Amino acid sequence: MQMRRKPPLPFRPPLRSDNLILRPLERTDAPVITRLAGDWEVARWTLDIPHPYDTNMARDFIAWAEGELNSQRRFFFAMVARANGALVGVISLTRNGADEGEIGYWVGRLYQGRGHAREAAAVIIALGFEALALRRVVAACRPDNEPSWRVMEHCGMTYVEPIQRWSIARRETFNLSLYAIERPPQVPNTVT
Repeated sequence: MQMRRKPPLPFRPPLRSDNLILRPLERTDAPVITRLAGDWEVARWTLDIPHPYDTNMARDFIAWAEGELNSQRRFFFAMVARANGALVGVISLTRNGADEGEIGYWVGRLYQGRGHAREAAAVIIALGFEALALRRVVAACRPDNEPSWRVMEHCGMTYVEPIQRWSIARRETFNLSLYAIERPPQVPNTVT
């Protein structure tokens, strides 16, 4: 029986910025993800984090994220502070088709307000344009989540329209604000 080789990623993790390392999730991240994502003040702003959130859910999420990374449909990264190695949150980029991607992120409450989401989002947007050759990157947040839409605006995204999405975790429809940024002309494919 011949095993299928997974195609190589179009970039080489981990990704780095001034203050963060963005690396694929690891099984050993489960306790920290449980603690950070299990905080209602983090989970309540997301569509996908159930509450309460336990270690088995974190383990299942990490295993699923690994499969998504291997399929190259969705890329999840742990946001790790370079200064102390702490996992501060998670960011993802989902391919919504051949030329559009969507970022999503959350940051643990202890680490909010330090620019981690803004810095990670900028790296992931660049990854989408440079390594994945996306035409557009979008993101959505609740209209009253000012810190999140400020992150998007800081990264050059502009408000597009109101949208609605069903939340599996909350079993309700969320009203969201959609933001987008178009690929700048002549962006080289250089992310590594």
